[in-house]
Amino acid sequence: MSSRKQYFKHWAESELGEGTVLMEAMGDEIVRQVEIYRSLTVWSDKTGQSDERFMLADQPLSWLDLDEDDGITAGEFEAAWKKARATSPAR
Repeated sequence: MSSRKQYFKHWAESELGEGTVLMEAMGDEIVRQVEIYRSLTVWSDKTGQSDERFMLADQPLSWLDLDEDDGITAGEFEAAWKKARATSPAR
C-alpha cells in the first residue's frame, strides 16, 4: 500500500442536494475531505468535523468509483481546505 498523498474531486449527494467532495487520501484511506453544497462548505478529518451531518468517509478509497479524471492537485485541495476551515470551525 502506498503512503503517497493523492487528491480527488467527485460528485456528492446529501440532504442538501447535489454537491462536490474533495478528498485527500494516504494509500487507500481518506484522511481529510471538504464537501461543498451550494453556499455550505464543510470539512472533516480524523480529529473532527465542522458539521455533525458530514463525517469523514469511512470506506476505502478503492471502494469509490474514481478515475484519473477525478484527480486534482494538492494546491486545489489545500485552497478548498483552507477556505472550509476559515468559514466552518470544528464541532
